[in-house]
Amino acid sequence: MNFKNKVVLISGATGGMGEEIANKLSLIGCKFALFARREDKLKKISDRLKKSGYECIYKKCDVKNPEDVKKAVEYTFKTYGRIDVAILTAGILVPNPIQTFDSNIIKESMEINFMGEVYFIEHLFKVMKPQKSGIIAGFSTLPDRRGVPGWGAYGASKTALSWLLESLRAEAKQRYNISFITVKPGSVLTPMIEGHDRYGAVTAKKAAEYIISGIEKEKRIIQFPFRQVAIIRLMDMAPPFLYDTFDVEEMKLDGYPEVEEE
Repeated sequence: MNFKNKVVLISGATGGMGEEIANKLSLIGCKFALFARREDKLKKISDRLKKSGYECIYKKCDVKNPEDVKKAVEYTFKTYGRIDVAILTAGILVPNPIQTFDSNIIKESMEINFMGEVYFIEHLFKVMKPQKSGIIAGFSTLPDRRGVPGWGAYGASKTALSWLLESLRAEAKQRYNISFITVKPGSVLTPMIEGHDRYGAVTAKKAAEYIISGIEKEKRIIQFPFRQVAIIRLMDMAPPFLYDTFDVEEMKLDGYPEVEEE
């Protein structure tokens, strides 16, 4: 797939990976539709792209709000008449310590990380099915096969997304020529983990390169950084009795908040 002159929708476009993907694609030459909650930042990115000679529209969009998502897709289609690629990066990373187990954290994670992408897929289908073409890249996470202590809300929302994309992929391709790609980043140096030490983490710019290259090749799964991929997949192979002996505090990684029992 060649990105040149393609209509590319990006959610979470003001975040680390979303913004860097837009920056990298501007070197190729695309028509952009950018969406995020920070309208002021969207305007700056859009103005920069327009000054470089690229078509770009933007609109404030909270992925928790189905109406916002509907309007985002409709606005893109009304402007360009098609949507070739949707890159859905919007998400949150919030710890949920067992000491203060809070269902609200899980609910918010599911609403943003899972349902936010579900809303986009619902309305993207309305555009891409008649086109008989399109690529939807959803953002899951590298450790999506086993629970990680302290990160259950995030992991549950992303694992649900991996399952959904896997369930849709073959049928969407065979019926409508729509490709689903599951992006599984490990540690990426974005504001989400700012100030935390993550072994083998890559920059958002490098992550954008991996993602764009993977979409161009229409890979079914894009996962990185490669050292972390190897480590996580080895951990996936550990039997439950062994996995449960791993040090839970080390698994939470650097920067996890200290929590007192309620």
